[in-house]
Amino acid sequence: MNVDVGTLAGVGLAIVLLMLSGFWTDRTYRRFDMLPGHYDIAGRATRMAPRRMMAFLLPVLFSAMMATFVILAGVLPRDMQNGDPETGLWVMIVAFLGAQALVLWLLGRWASRQG
Repeated sequence: MNVDVGTLAGVGLAIVLLMLSGFWTDRTYRRFDMLPGHYDIAGRATRMAPRRMMAFLLPVLFSAMMATFVILAGVLPRDMQNGDPETGLWVMIVAFLGAQALVLWLLGRWASRQG
């Protein structure tokens, strides 16, 4: 395998955190049937979707992407890889957790305006 155990642990922790954020979102905003699925550049909600879908869409998508990257890094021979897969995984971890944090922040702003 071309991925270090520490990096695998980081990916596992990121997946757990992402899924926990989905459960937290679903529980925290259960009073809403619909949650924003898209925001404009000013941070205003522009599209609504069912609460459960929006609570788990990004965590599941991000987790699947990281798992696929880990599998491919383990399966592909080192000479077919361009660069170090561990660096790519750490960039993914930081980017995906940051993106989820941004979405949760925007969602909190939206919910506070709903009363």
